[in-house]
Amino acid sequence: MATSANRPAISLVIEQTLGHRTHTQNIEQVLATHSNHALHRIEYGADSRVPWALRASALAWRKIRGERAAVTFFHTQCVSLFAPLATWGRPYVVSLDATPIQVDSMARWYNHEPGSPLAERAKREWYRSVLLRARAIVAWSEWAATSIREDYGVRDVPIEVLHPGAPESLFAIERAPSENRRPTILFVGGDFERKGGPSLLRAFEPLRDLANLVIMSDASIEPRPGVVLARGVRAGSEEHRRIFAEADLFCLPTLGDCTPLVIGEAMAAGLPVLTTRIGSNEESVGGEAGVLIEPGDDAALAATLATLVSDPQRLRAMGDAARARASRLMRAERNAERIVALLAGIAGRGDA
Repeated sequence: MATSANRPAISLVIEQTLGHRTHTQNIEQVLATHSNHALHRIEYGADSRVPWALRASALAWRKIRGERAAVTFFHTQCVSLFAPLATWGRPYVVSLDATPIQVDSMARWYNHEPGSPLAERAKREWYRSVLLRARAIVAWSEWAATSIREDYGVRDVPIEVLHPGAPESLFAIERAPSENRRPTILFVGGDFERKGGPSLLRAFEPLRDLANLVIMSDASIEPRPGVVLARGVRAGSEEHRRIFAEADLFCLPTLGDCTPLVIGEAMAAGLPVLTTRIGSNEESVGGEAGVLIEPGDDAALAATLATLVSDPQRLRAMGDAARARASRLMRAERNAERIVALLAGIAGRGDA
C-alpha cells in the first residue's frame, strides 16, 4: 500500500446529509485501525442555481487534488461526477443509497425538479460513464443495485449490496413483555411531512385511548392528547436508546424515501415496522418483520394501526423476526468492515 503523507492508501469522500453522517461515523470507527487513510466530508448546501451534484463533485475534486490515493471511495454519487479525473485514473469505488433516476421518481418530496429530457439523458450518460469506470460499486439495497444494472446498463462492474446498518447498542436492548400495558407507537423523522407524520397523527386520533404515540422529531407540532413529543434527542444517546426500548411498534408512513436508516434501527431494537412501499422499504422489512401499505393510503394506515395495537402477541412475533433479519443484514460495524475490506483489497493490489 501507499505510505506517503500525500498519497493515502484509502481516501474517502463522503456527502454529509441526514443519515449519511451516521454512515460516515461507522466507517470512520472501523478505519481507526488503518492509519494510512484520509477522510473528506462534503457538507450539503442547498441554496444555489448550480445543481448540488456539480457543486459537490467540484468540491470533492478540490479536496483530493494531488492526493493520488491508492483507492478513493465516493459516497454518494453526488460527489463522484469528476471521479475519473479527480483520481488521476487510479481505482475508485462509488457508493449510493439510490440512483439519480430513483431520486427523480420522488422529486416532489426532495425539493428537486428534473431537467428537460435532453438534460436528463445527458445526466444519465454522465453518471453511467462514472459508474462504468468504477472498480466496484456499493449499493445500500438491491433496489438501488437493480437500477444501476437496468437503468444505467452497468452490468460488468461488481456491486456489493450493503445496508448502512444499525449500532450494536440497539441490538443490545432487552425487550420486555407488553401484553399487560398500553402499546407505544414510535415515529422518528426530521422532515415531518415527507415522512408521513400528519397522516400518522390522523390515524392515531381514534386510538389515543388504546395506545401511546411518541414522535421523535424537531418539527413544529401542536401538543395533543396521547402524543409525546421527544425533541432534541441525539442519535446514539441514552435517551435515544431508551425511547426505542420503551416502544412496541415503529411506524413510518413515509411518502418519499430511499433507504431510511431508522427502519434498520427500529428492527435492530426488536420493533415491528409499519411503513410504506417506497424505495427499498419492502426489501428492508422482508415478509415477517412488519406490514407495508401503499404511500398516501390513510385508510389503510388507520386500519393497520388499529389491528396491530390490539394484538400484542403479533407485535412481539414480528419484533423478533425484525431483530433476526437486522442481525443478518444490518449490523453497522460488520457492514462498515466489509466496505473497508473492499477498499483495502483494492489498495493492496496497487492496481491503477
